[in-house]
Amino acid sequence: ASGTAMASGVKTINVAIGISTGNIKSKSILEYSKEQAYTTGLIATSSIVHATPASFYAKVVSRKKYQDIAIQLSKSEVDYFIGGGKKHFTKRDDKRDLLEEMQNWSFVKNLKSFNEATEEHVGYFTNNDEPERILDGREPALDQATKSMLNKLSRKDENPFFLMVEGSQIDWGGHANELDYVVSEFLDFDKAIGVAVAFVKENPNTLLIVTADHETGGLGITSGDIKTFKPKGGFVTLGHTASMVPVFAMGVGADQFSGIYDNTAIFDKMLMVLNKAP
Repeated sequence: ASGTAMASGVKTINVAIGISTGNIKSKSILEYSKEQAYTTGLIATSSIVHATPASFYAKVVSRKKYQDIAIQLSKSEVDYFIGGGKKHFTKRDDKRDLLEEMQNWSFVKNLKSFNEATEEHVGYFTNNDEPERILDGREPALDQATKSMLNKLSRKDENPFFLMVEGSQIDWGGHANELDYVVSEFLDFDKAIGVAVAFVKENPNTLLIVTADHETGGLGITSGDIKTFKPKGGFVTLGHTASMVPVFAMGVGADQFSGIYDNTAIFDKMLMVLNKAP
């Protein structure tokens, strides 16, 4: 999966996660962070075992091996997560209940409980399967989830932290060629960026990176009414395109992220900033 390129800095075949084309398991930036005593968190508007979040903790030959990925999450370096996919932990072919096995974890049912939980590891399953669209009332909104996670991570024994937040369903709207789906998910993501930017302004010893692993759908503005600010958009494919994606950075080490470079370089640059951190 393309998330592996950013998470671990290696190329892989399309369906593999955390394993290079040479069939070698690769260490992710989250795992490197944990080695330096960072607290770690993941947020996704998809299942927490979906390809991108999984790229930060799992090593599997296929992104579809959700039950295997769930086992790896249960033993991973992840401290906190918010995302869907509870069924992959509890309704399993091997009849195991991973939540019962994860005895050092607390699992909560809402953000209030997530905020109040004091355990070393806290998980919030937002859905039994994939979370619904924001158009259909998905809760919590990504900005509120991000704010809660940042509060928890930043007060964790004064430790530094690594956090990955994915607006997962922007991609799904692109695959569906549904403009309202893309826009609504992106607005949800945009508000989360606002929370992150505000955090960096208050905590300048932080690096914020905003990017994507690829473009989906070939979305473009095709026409519209300038006077009423109502653009019209169109798609050229149901799949991914080769369009370059932007990388925005703010805070410590942000100057390393300018220019045009391979997606694997994002990992290289993050690792360089991590190793330079005091």
